Amino acid sequence: MELSTQGLPLSQRAMRANISPISWLLSKALEHPNMISLAAGFVDGGGLPSGPIARICAELLADGGRSMAALNYGTTAGSPLLRELLAEQLRKEGLSSAKPEDLIISNGGQQSLFTLTDATVDPGDIVLVEDPTYFVYLDVLRAAGARVIGVTTDEYGLVPEALEERLEELHQSGERHRLRLIYLMSYYTNPKGVNLPWERRKRIDEIVRAELERGDSFLVVEDAAYRELRLEGPDEPFLKSLDPENERIIVVGTFSKAFAPGLRLGWCMGPPWVLDRMARLKGNQDFGSSNFSQAIMAHAMQEGSSVDAAENFRSRYRSKRDALVNAMREFWPPEAQIIEPHGGLYAWASLPGIDTDPESEFFNRLFEKEVLYVPGKYCFCEETQGPRPKDSMRLSYGVASEELLREGARRMGEVIADMMP
Repeated sequence: MELSTQGLPLSQRAMRANISPISWLLSKALEHPNMISLAAGFVDGGGLPSGPIARICAELLADGGRSMAALNYGTTAGSPLLRELLAEQLRKEGLSSAKPEDLIISNGGQQSLFTLTDATVDPGDIVLVEDPTYFVYLDVLRAAGARVIGVTTDEYGLVPEALEERLEELHQSGERHRLRLIYLMSYYTNPKGVNLPWERRKRIDEIVRAELERGDSFLVVEDAAYRELRLEGPDEPFLKSLDPENERIIVVGTFSKAFAPGLRLGWCMGPPWVLDRMARLKGNQDFGSSNFSQAIMAHAMQEGSSVDAAENFRSRYRSKRDALVNAMREFWPPEAQIIEPHGGLYAWASLPGIDTDPESEFFNRLFEKEVLYVPGKYCFCEETQGPRPKDSMRLSYGVASEELLREGARRMGEVIADMMP
C-alpha cells in the first residue's frame, strides 16, 4: 500500500523512489509458504560456506591483534589487505592495471552502482542501458531523475549497431551533452543470462572511444556481478581490460554471488577522478563497509576457501540450470522461446501471444498454481528501442531445489499450453 505523502517534507529524490518489484514479489512468496518462487535472484543456501566462515571467525577472534582491528572502524575505501588481494586477483584475470588505490570496497555491488550514479547523474541526465536490463538499477536511475534510454540486445547481449544508432540519435537531437553513463552487464546478464562475446566487447569499446572523441565525456559501467558463475563456454576477458589507461570504464563486482551475500561486500575499479567522489559520498553514508566482513573475506582469499566456494556454487548451479531448462523443453510447447544460460542465475523466456505482465491472466493463473516469476515488463526502461514486448519472463534457478524447479516448469507448461494461441 502506498502511504500518503501530502504535506510531508520529502525530497524530490524520495518522491521519485519506487518500491522495487522484487520486494513485492518476495512479499508474495512469504505470504504463501508453498509457493515455488522462480523470481528472486538469491543464492543457493546449501552452497554457502558456513563451515569455512565459522572457522575464520574463530581464528580472527582468537588473535588479539587481528580481532581488535577487525572489530574496529576501517577506512572508507576499504581494507588495504582486501584491496591488495583483490587487485592481485584482478591482475591475474587480465586487468593488468589493477592497483589497490583504484579500488573501493562497497556494501555489495548495489552500493557501488548507487554511489556511482550519485556521483555522476543529475536530474535530466541521460543513461543508456541494455534492454532488458537489471531492473533494480532502473529504480536507482529513476530515483536520481535520469532519463533512461534502452539499447537493443539479442541472444549475445548488447547489439553494437544499436548502440551506435542510439548515440547518433542523441547527436541529432542535440542531447548528446547530457549523456553520463552507458550501463551494461558483461557476464551472464540479469535478466537474459547471456554472455557478451569478446568480439562484441572490442566493438563496443571502439564505438565508445570514437564517441568520446566527438563530444563530452561519459563513463561505461561494466557490471560483472556474475563473472565467477561461468558454467561453460569461453572465459571472456573483462571489457575493462580494453581500458589499460583506466580512463573510460568503471567495473563493478561483488563477493555475494560466489561467496556469501550476508557479508554485504562488493567492489568497483575505475578512474581516480570518479572514485574520489564516490568515496566522499560513501563516507557520508557509512565511514566504510563492515571491517569484520572484510577481514573474513581477506582471510578466505588468502587461504583459498573463496575459490572452493565459487566452484561449489558453479557445480550446484550447473545441475539446477539443467533441471530447469530440461523441464522447460519437456513441458513447454515448442513455440516457447528459451535462452539457455551458460552461467549466472537466470533463464529468459518469451511466450508468443501470451501477456506475462503482472496484471495478466497468465500471471494470476500461475499464482493460483503457486508459481512465481519475474515479468519481463519490469526489466525494460520507458524508452525502449522498438516496441516493449509483453510476452517475456525471467526465471531464477538459484534458490529452488532441482525437484521444485522441475515441478514449477511443469505447472507453467500446463498454463502455457492452455493459453498459447
